[in-house]
Amino acid sequence: MSVQQIIGNAWTGEGNPRRIIIEIESDRISAVLPADAKTARPDAIVLPEDALLIPAFHDAHAHPLIGGLQLGWCRFQDIETVEQFSDVSSAYVKEWNGAKGSWIRGAGLDETRVKITRKDIDRVCADNPVFIWSHDLHSAFVNSTGLVHARIDGSVKDPEGGHFERDASGVLNGVLRETATHVVERMIPPMSEDEARQALIRAQEYAFSLGITAISSSARSEDIPHYLKFVQSSDCRMRINLWRVSERFDFEEDRFEKQSRTGFRYATQKGFADGSLGSRSAAFWEPYSDSSGSGIALVREGPLARWVKAAHREGFQIAIHAIGDRTNSICLDAIEMAASSGRGPEFRPRIEHCQHLRQKDIPRFAELGVIASMQPTHCTADMRIVEPRLGTERAKFSYAWRSLLNHGATLAFGTDWPVEDLSAIAGIHAAVTRNGWQPQDSISVAEALRAYTLGSAFAAFWERDMGSIAPGKLADFTVLSENIFAYNPREIKDAKVLMTVAGGEVVYDSRTG
Repeated sequence: MSVQQIIGNAWTGEGNPRRIIIEIESDRISAVLPADAKTARPDAIVLPEDALLIPAFHDAHAHPLIGGLQLGWCRFQDIETVEQFSDVSSAYVKEWNGAKGSWIRGAGLDETRVKITRKDIDRVCADNPVFIWSHDLHSAFVNSTGLVHARIDGSVKDPEGGHFERDASGVLNGVLRETATHVVERMIPPMSEDEARQALIRAQEYAFSLGITAISSSARSEDIPHYLKFVQSSDCRMRINLWRVSERFDFEEDRFEKQSRTGFRYATQKGFADGSLGSRSAAFWEPYSDSSGSGIALVREGPLARWVKAAHREGFQIAIHAIGDRTNSICLDAIEMAASSGRGPEFRPRIEHCQHLRQKDIPRFAELGVIASMQPTHCTADMRIVEPRLGTERAKFSYAWRSLLNHGATLAFGTDWPVEDLSAIAGIHAAVTRNGWQPQDSISVAEALRAYTLGSAFAAFWERDMGSIAPGKLADFTVLSENIFAYNPREIKDAKVLMTVAGGEVVYDSRTG
């Protein structure tokens, strides 16, 4: 359904909510007027008194292809015992209608809650190969048949940046760390074009149901064609800011032809500088408090600086995954080294996650023009393990949203879906309340909303088209069931998305689904 006029209580991206009239021509906003400025059109959408219209959410870091695929896989969220794992797996296998000998896929297993090995999977499914992603997508779990299908036996050597875990007797236990996951995953037959298309359509519909009309997403080289084909089709109605993943921080190897048009951008290179806190592969200056290791830094300052400088020289944006405080320091140092020629901030370099920082590194984000691309629900999901793994002092500078804003940094918020759920409302609740943990770094509703709208748009070079409600911008809106500015912060998570509008078209209406 096309929309020409919307009337209701709105937050435009600045100031306080107020009642306004928004007029739309084609796919853009033509006017924003006081509610009493003119008579409502007969076909106007008049919002409920309690509802709140906002700029549509832009998830600054999500993975719609794998998220869409996982919507059809066995899901292990909230599993806390081996018995629960067996029950969920058995129920899925019983209903699964794949071919004998084909791979069974799963995702969402959080090993900070439950430990699983190939023997646990074998007890449920021994005939088909099984591959299960961990909650953080930095580890995976396979059964014995999976190892056989992947042609992996006890003689296998660890790949660079990864590890095949073994039990006390030296036998492979089916747990794969970091790059070892790719060794096995690449033995799984690739998805078909239609499977990829259906996954992206599922992800798009799910995003619309949560008020999200734009997603920034990284993809490995083998998945880029699926995204390109999708955005060129009539199926695509979502804005996609696509990044290509660098495997070795080799610019010549990573080079591609940039693309940019309304609603689609492909001009960012993304690399991984460490792992995750859950897998203890995030790199820190000091050892983990509950183990002897200090994580895995996958790149050093010099090579990283050369990659950043080469990318900036040819007009590419860079995004670097960094979780641990040491890795964030490495990234900031490399970006500073690369900018020694006076160029860099104009390309809006991004650090993805920047979860754990040294206090002295916090001001450097603004000083170097580095965007802090963060996921608030990582905080509320991980807070129970942060202090046991890092100790009290380091935990004080974890998920430091308020500290970063106070020093002038730009925040761009997302979810890392399917690592966490795609819900931006859950993210806003996490950013405002932090569930009571380290409250000194909580932020206001307006600041959280801005990070999920204009901050994400700025990080994608889309601030002229998206991120706020103003004449000339795309008519992308989200309608919330409640005015969350007036809500008790603890109740923000209970707000619902009533309607989503993309380019002047209603793409989700809770009344019709």
